Amino acid sequence: MISEQTLEQLTTAIANHGLGDNAISQLRQAFAGVRLTFCLLDEMEASLPFREYEGFSLFLVGASDHCLGLTRHLEKAVGVVIAAA
Repeated sequence: MISEQTLEQLTTAIANHGLGDNAISQLRQAFAGVRLTFCLLDEMEASLPFREYEGFSLFLVGASDHCLGLTRHLEKAVGVVIAAA
């Protein structure tokens, strides 16, 4: 499960450091307990983001019945997709 606090810390880190190669590496180290995936927003097709920010959106990845998929429920989230705008 991903907490609201962890999501806020992740959002702050992205807002402060961007999504360049070096920043992504630092995010992976700082949030080692969270599954992070990076992509472009248009690669998420018609999916609605969990949260939208200037320059990026966050999608939550949930795991139910041993299958990964997007979720809108923070309490079911096991990972985050960070989609650059």
